[in-house]
Formats: sequence, structure tokens, C-alpha cells
Amino acid sequence: MPTTGGPLNKLNGAMAISAPHNSVPVMKLIKAHRPMSRSALVDLIEYHHINDCSCGIKSQGTVYDFGQNLYKSQKEYWGEYRYSLAECIQWEYDLFITNSLKGSLMEKKALSALKSNSQITFLETNGYIDEDLRIDILANHENDDIAGIQVKPSSYKKMRQNVKRRNTIAHQKWNKPVYYLYYDDKESFENIQEIKESLSALIVT
Repeated sequence: MPTTGGPLNKLNGAMAISAPHNSVPVMKLIKAHRPMSRSALVDLIEYHHINDCSCGIKSQGTVYDFGQNLYKSQKEYWGEYRYSLAECIQWEYDLFITNSLKGSLMEKKALSALKSNSQITFLETNGYIDEDLRIDILANHENDDIAGIQVKPSSYKKMRQNVKRRNTIAHQKWNKPVYYLYYDDKESFENIQEIKESLSALIVT
């Protein structure tokens, strides 16, 4: 499991890669918008980089951009590249996303609610499946991943099309169904029964 310590931690601090003025005041962003999943926070950071929001928070890039900044800074700091771009992106992902949302409350609630279907195993994703493919939960049947699920607040339906389009493009890389499980302000899932029925239809022989 990647961590946020070690030499990259020293590099990140020395070069101020994750300083709020160079990245995003992530805890302030979480407090303002209360994202309930890692992919939702990834989307929020990207949204606040591309768009102006009434909360007044502005991001200087995406998690990918922060990873690139960390990667490029190695040459100046060490005179060489000790870590790959993928490792640097993962490090910043763990810092901004994983460590900022350790609870992953709604994802865990979704896992518990979905597990009533005994024929399908549901697994929480991490790293690049979460970040690049924008999938929070994998649905697995007989050791085969049959679908993905993104856990989103119902307000996501009102997000701008450019944000939704990035998710759609990410999902298309996987070539399997990806369903949106929406929750309301009371943290109740709005369409869980429909998703269960869709998943059951995938395993009918």
C-alpha cells in the first residue's frame, strides 16, 4: 500500500508541491462540499480548477497535475529522477484523496447495502481504478468483474456536462457497465434497487 511518507514526503515539502497556494486547500474544500467518496473528491478538485464556484475555493490543478509537479521537481531537488510519474501521481493521490477521506463513509454504506445480493461480491476499489476509471465499487461474480459502481450525491446530476463527460470517458476505458448509485441529503440511497436488478440481469444465464 502506497504511503505518504519517505523521500517523496521530504521532496513534496521542500518544493511546496502540496502547499495550498500551489495546489488546493483540500480540507477547506471537503468542509464546503462534504464529498462522501474518493472519486467525488477527485471530481471536486478538478471542478474547482476548471470552474469558478460560489464557495470561492480555487484549485491550481488536478491530482494528476500535482503528481506531475512532484515528478518534475525531482530533477531540481535531487539532480535525477528517482521515482516514476505513476508513483508520484499515486503519492499525491494518497495525500489529497485517500488520507483526506479515510472514512469513505458512503462507500462503506453502499458496500453494506449492496451485499444483500449473495450471488455477487462487492469490492472497494483504490488507486488507479478509482482515480483513472472513476469507479468506487467493483461487482464481481465467480471471479469476474462484471460491473463498476460510482457512489455520488444526488447533486452530481446537476454538475456541468464537462465534469460528467470526463467520468464517461474514464468509464469507457473499462468496456464494462458502470452504474451511478445516488444518495440524498439524508444519506439514503435513491436507486439501489434498480442497480441490484441491473446487476442480477448481468449474471442470468
